[in-house]
Amino acid sequence: MALVAGSLSRERALSLTERFLAERFADADFAFVAGSIMRGTGTPSSDIDLVVLHSALPHAHRRSEVFEGVPFEALVHDEGTLRWFLEADVKAGRPVLIRMVTEGIPIGPRPQRADELRRETETLLVKGPPQLDQDALDRMRYAISSLLTDLADERPEFERVAIGSALYQALGDFILRSNGQWSGAGKWLPRQMTAFDPVLGDAFVEAFDMLFREGEAKLVLDCAEQVFAAHGGLLFDGYRADALPEWRKWGRSAG
Repeated sequence: MALVAGSLSRERALSLTERFLAERFADADFAFVAGSIMRGTGTPSSDIDLVVLHSALPHAHRRSEVFEGVPFEALVHDEGTLRWFLEADVKAGRPVLIRMVTEGIPIGPRPQRADELRRETETLLVKGPPQLDQDALDRMRYAISSLLTDLADERPEFERVAIGSALYQALGDFILRSNGQWSGAGKWLPRQMTAFDPVLGDAFVEAFDMLFREGEAKLVLDCAEQVFAAHGGLLFDGYRADALPEWRKWGRSAG
């Protein structure tokens, strides 16, 4: 009978992961065990997340597997590939791998480099993402303004849901990144929002809950109006975005 990963205790999950690492990644130096089970917030569908470190690999990869009835999600790296993906987290403004290493528990036969890597990711996490310049903020505000305009119209329910789904991520990203905060995707977006500003986070969650449950857009529109008030409101009239000069191709189009 398959185990429910979310029901595992932290200690049992670590013991199981040590066996998984020894059997499936025998050449690995060590791994960071992370995720909701390690935080004590696992659900029935939770898997065990780990970042596996080798001394050298041809390339990084992701590996998913059910081991002894429990799903595992392994991100497999050497230090060079790990640092490349950590830098990608910083550029994207979403600290997925950064957080896994920072919060992860090191296991394995050769964990000597684990503490140093955790100190590096802790520094990245505290420092936060790069500040967005005005052009980047304007591009985000322009795209969100278009979605808000569409949402304010009378539309079929399936279109309202599609617009709302795009707006949920875009507006959340704008709120967080315009304030110099890390953003997140999916379930991490409201978590990041509430950690940054509990009042605004609750308003954001309530607004989109009302939109998706009741089809009522007013709270989302009000929330966006409040957010954009400090940035000049909706952006359409007079907006211009230039393509790079090298974005051209001579000759006949393919086809």
